[in-house]
Amino acid sequence: MRAVISFLVILALFGQAALMAQRRAWWRDPDVQRRLSLTASQVTEIDLRFRETLDERRKNRVEADKADAELTEALARGDLSDGDAEALAGRVAQLQAARNISRTRVLLKMYRVLTPEQRAQLAPGGSQSPAARS
Repeated sequence: MRAVISFLVILALFGQAALMAQRRAWWRDPDVQRRLSLTASQVTEIDLRFRETLDERRKNRVEADKADAELTEALARGDLSDGDAEALAGRVAQLQAARNISRTRVLLKMYRVLTPEQRAQLAPGGSQSPAARS
């Protein structure tokens, strides 16, 4: 019975994660598709690029968040030496950098699917920029 409950909880979490990803998936927004003149092929290809790196990006986020929480807790306890604090802060910075790099990699892969004109519209300050939409 526990296994069934655990399975259902995991299934619900994956469903929630997929729903959250859909909300942030700018390329799936019909208005964005129309404004950028995205083809069905482009939408499929962008979605594939997004999904193929999803596990890595989730892992990076979890590791960075965990290390950051460890640092926050250790600082609150006040029991770290200067060297240990610097080492832990360095680890947090490395994990956050890895997270940012993996995000940049997926954006690059996604943007390569677009035409130069479509990319220009997504550039910072462009009317469809994901940053402008968040």
